[in-house]
Amino acid sequence: MFAAPWALLLLPLALLARGGGRRIAVLLLLLALAGPRLPLAPGLTVVMLDASPSSRPALARALAGLRVAGPVRYLAFGERAAWVNNPHALPPLGEGTDFAGALAEAGKAGPSRILLLSDGLFAPVASPVPLYAVPLPPAPHAALTALYAPLAPALGERVEVVAEAVLSRPAEVVLEFSAGDAHETRRRRLPRGASRVGFRFLLQGPTEVRVKLRSPLGDDARRLTLTPAGRTKVLVVGDPSAARYLRAQGFSVTEAAALPERLPRLVVVGASAKALGPLGPGRLRRHLEAGGGLLFTATPEGLFFGGWDRVFPDLPLKPKPGKGAAFVLVLDVSGSMAGEKLARAVEGARAAVRAAREEDALGIVVFSDRTRWLLPLAPVDYRQRRLAEKRLEALAAGGGTDLAPALASARAALASVRAEQKAILVVTDGVTARPEAVRREAAAARAAGVRLAALGIGPDADRAFLASLGGEVLSAQDPAALADLIERAAKRALKKRSAFGRFPLTLGPHPVTRGLSPPPPARVLLPAVRKPWATAVLRSGDLDVLALAERRNGRVAALATDLGQSLKDWPDAGRLLANLMRWLADTPARPRYLLAGDTLYLYGRYPAPPELWSGGVRYPLVPDAPFRYRLRLPAGVRTFSIRAGDRILFRLRRAPAGEWPDRDGRATLKTLAEGSGGRLLDAPVLGPPPRVPRDLSGALAGLGLLVFLLERYLAWRRGRVD
Repeated sequence: MFAAPWALLLLPLALLARGGGRRIAVLLLLLALAGPRLPLAPGLTVVMLDASPSSRPALARALAGLRVAGPVRYLAFGERAAWVNNPHALPPLGEGTDFAGALAEAGKAGPSRILLLSDGLFAPVASPVPLYAVPLPPAPHAALTALYAPLAPALGERVEVVAEAVLSRPAEVVLEFSAGDAHETRRRRLPRGASRVGFRFLLQGPTEVRVKLRSPLGDDARRLTLTPAGRTKVLVVGDPSAARYLRAQGFSVTEAAALPERLPRLVVVGASAKALGPLGPGRLRRHLEAGGGLLFTATPEGLFFGGWDRVFPDLPLKPKPGKGAAFVLVLDVSGSMAGEKLARAVEGARAAVRAAREEDALGIVVFSDRTRWLLPLAPVDYRQRRLAEKRLEALAAGGGTDLAPALASARAALASVRAEQKAILVVTDGVTARPEAVRREAAAARAAGVRLAALGIGPDADRAFLASLGGEVLSAQDPAALADLIERAAKRALKKRSAFGRFPLTLGPHPVTRGLSPPPPARVLLPAVRKPWATAVLRSGDLDVLALAERRNGRVAALATDLGQSLKDWPDAGRLLANLMRWLADTPARPRYLLAGDTLYLYGRYPAPPELWSGGVRYPLVPDAPFRYRLRLPAGVRTFSIRAGDRILFRLRRAPAGEWPDRDGRATLKTLAEGSGGRLLDAPVLGPPPRVPRDLSGALAGLGLLVFLLERYLAWRRGRVD
């Protein structure tokens, strides 16, 4: 290969010489400069033998049919490569596969072709010479490569441990999970490659989790220990019974009369919508949007009693449709009611209209020394509400006090409607004319099943007379309390009555009801049905008692009975409430992760954008959906942590690819062979190799030099000097 430059230097000398030898030398040197090559010798074949664990059993069988013509050298490889003289006696070369290093070692021998016997379970690397590949079937293999668990689970939390199994081919496997008293056996048909199977259990203290894999391809086992970092926090507003149950179940419970500035993930609401203020429903809706969990309970001030069915559209229960209630407000507008009394009474009447549902009927009778219907008794639809608002705004006081005609009109109107319950509220501040006539009308109303209540305002009201009417007597010494008293009286008259008795309960299949004993009959029940988008997990005949749903980004549930009273004799009442809290906490905003091959998915709500840390290098995770982040793991990253600000969320160790990666080995070998000019073979048999071209430049240049020197020598002998 170095002859041509020398020939170029000698060519001028040869041209200056004379004689026949000069011509021959010039011709030879010119031929050397042309660089002629002739195929004179057979090329070398390097046989690469994959001695890694996945190929070793099949390699021994394939070597029995190995036939290669021409010069051959054998290179065995696994984690490292070694030249061998006998392909049937291979040294141990480790438990992995480094094909790239082995191919580089084979290239040092200068082969004209390569014969590769392998299962192809490696990343392909381009071959510099034609490569012929014989696919070997991978050895059967099954292993547990990793167990993934949350970093800091809470005490009493239902946690999930995910087992990663790798199989060399599809197979029926048995996975046995064990954690404390919890045991579960899963029979699955898993595909080739990596699969993940989760196991959920209740973390009640430091727990060792054990996983066993049994399959026709082999057995394996792994274990890890989970230590709880604290207790799950719950805020309870207005339901002391629920707070006691949750404390007994190990939750960290905070009781409050109103919503604090920051809400924990779980909130139990037993208070009325009014008690939480005008901003309360909006804050709870935003709590759901932020991935929180909500439970509404049927306390005397909660659920439908608290008006949540009218102000919270995400409530999963609604009152069962029925005949509704009929309510008439009989309002004194005599001259003595002028001023603050009438203003407060109007405010209370507006609240009464707002408290009514569409199936309810409501009317307002006003009286002084004459009677008239301010709002005719009718179902409370949009028109009725607008009419009430308009006429209440124009109401004025004047005249004397004659209650009897107003009471008679109210009783007659109620007699003409069909309603589940009927009620009259009389609001007055003085002494009425014709008291006997009023008593007769009151008695007739009670006889017809109408509930009667009277509200006396100020010191001049004849409370003794109001008591003689035979109904409930309310008192407002200060006019400032008048609106609130009218509103409360209207809500009591319009609300659905609780169903008292014995109501058999049935549990539906759901994680919330798993493992619970059959409940005894409930003693009290609110007639309710689930909304179409909700699921009922506790029912009584055609009534839904416990309904739950995923709404916005969180979870919400509603309970139409009182666990503290109605089901206090059920041993599993506390477990039901605890299971419900754990289900409510498991929202899309719950911090968790999933490793899918080379991609990390992170779920949850975090105080700062999450990042992956490895070796002091930060990799930001990219948000690609609500409460979901994604990152393709950088090559070579094995151990890393996930952080949000200064807080470490998870510490993870990426399982190695292993000797049996999820890759189609035959396809890899075909790509490798055809890309190099070779092909895929069915058997390890190769005919004679192509002959290797030899460069004749050096020989021709040397011969030309020899002829030139010989010609110079002969000229010297003859005494001729050029």
